[in-house]
Amino acid sequence: MKIDNIISHVDVHQKKATVFPGTPLADRMRQPFTLEYDADIDLRELDLSIVITPFLLNVIPLLWFLGGTYKVDSMDEDMFASLEQIKEGFRTLYPNVPWEGRLIPETLTSTSRRKNNTDLSQVLFFSGGVDSTYSALHADPDRTILLTIRGHDIALNNDQAWETVCSQVDNFASSFDFKTERVSANVFRLLRCGDIHKEHPELKPWYGTVQHGLGLSGLAFPLAVYNGWDNVIFSSSIANKVAYIQWGAHPYLEPRLKVSGIRVVAEGIDFFCADKVQSIVDYCRSKLGQDKPFMRVCLDNMSGNAEKNCGLCEKCLRSIVSLIIKSEDPSDWGFPVPLPLFEVLKERLEDMYIRLGCINQWDHIHHLVSEALPESRGEHREFLNWYIDWYSREYLS
Repeated sequence: MKIDNIISHVDVHQKKATVFPGTPLADRMRQPFTLEYDADIDLRELDLSIVITPFLLNVIPLLWFLGGTYKVDSMDEDMFASLEQIKEGFRTLYPNVPWEGRLIPETLTSTSRRKNNTDLSQVLFFSGGVDSTYSALHADPDRTILLTIRGHDIALNNDQAWETVCSQVDNFASSFDFKTERVSANVFRLLRCGDIHKEHPELKPWYGTVQHGLGLSGLAFPLAVYNGWDNVIFSSSIANKVAYIQWGAHPYLEPRLKVSGIRVVAEGIDFFCADKVQSIVDYCRSKLGQDKPFMRVCLDNMSGNAEKNCGLCEKCLRSIVSLIIKSEDPSDWGFPVPLPLFEVLKERLEDMYIRLGCINQWDHIHHLVSEALPESRGEHREFLNWYIDWYSREYLS
């Protein structure tokens, strides 16, 4: 029986690679997969199995879903060994979905990482949001490089938004003594999954519910292999305490991944968003004169223009209330809320929609508000009392 190759051919240049789909994926991809680094790297010096790793990790769940058997010329042997555990993770998260497809490499490779002549040993995905800011402040700047992605929440054709985000990241790196790198890849609009959404609404949107955890993690591996780094740090937004929540970045998925001896480490996996906000505030308070970082949490409905916070969406409001609990002014951290602050915030909370997967985050905020209330004063105390009544009435019941 003939088994089709999922890759037609690959163009590899110094800092850029383009992967063209084979027959099984030709109708499923909007365009060839592109990957480009700003870093001092030469992809031509890497084994092709490492160069195509980002592509594979963006499409493998789709192949599992489609069923059938497919082939690829080569794959890193550590990655191949970890894929079955990841597939089991999807089966646990989405038990009503068939994950039966198989991808068979004709050659398994064992690629040695290049010699590392620096103190850097790990790469941390950094968007400037709560999760990645928390992770950065708990990392050693001498060992850690911050990697920011274009093509996820910032569109590849949106130069102005990308320049703004890079400026925000550079300001953070300068304040906290980190080095930075950038990578661009067309991950967000790569795949066509409209028919899947109709058949399995629980997988809508595919990018969020399935693809992005593995797909984004994969972007770091060529850089890590080239530089001889040990770990890839992916900040967790799903805590172990609520591991039943279905999402495409999850303790059951990317932390099980290993490529060329490099593991994905899920950072902050035991803490809710509000805990991380409070930790960030405490850290900055402990450093006299330390600038407060701009925390970019808003995805702007994945419009490709997420350069600032709207102050209206659930993610923004979750972060704002977490800051209020610590008696912080949200505007100092990048969240625009017009005056009068507490009246406007009440109105926005009344209009907010909390999706089921985020209720646990707000339950925890309710707990933290109750703890903070006895020490609060003035307008803060009045707001926290209002919040407890509102949340108990609207959600806890």
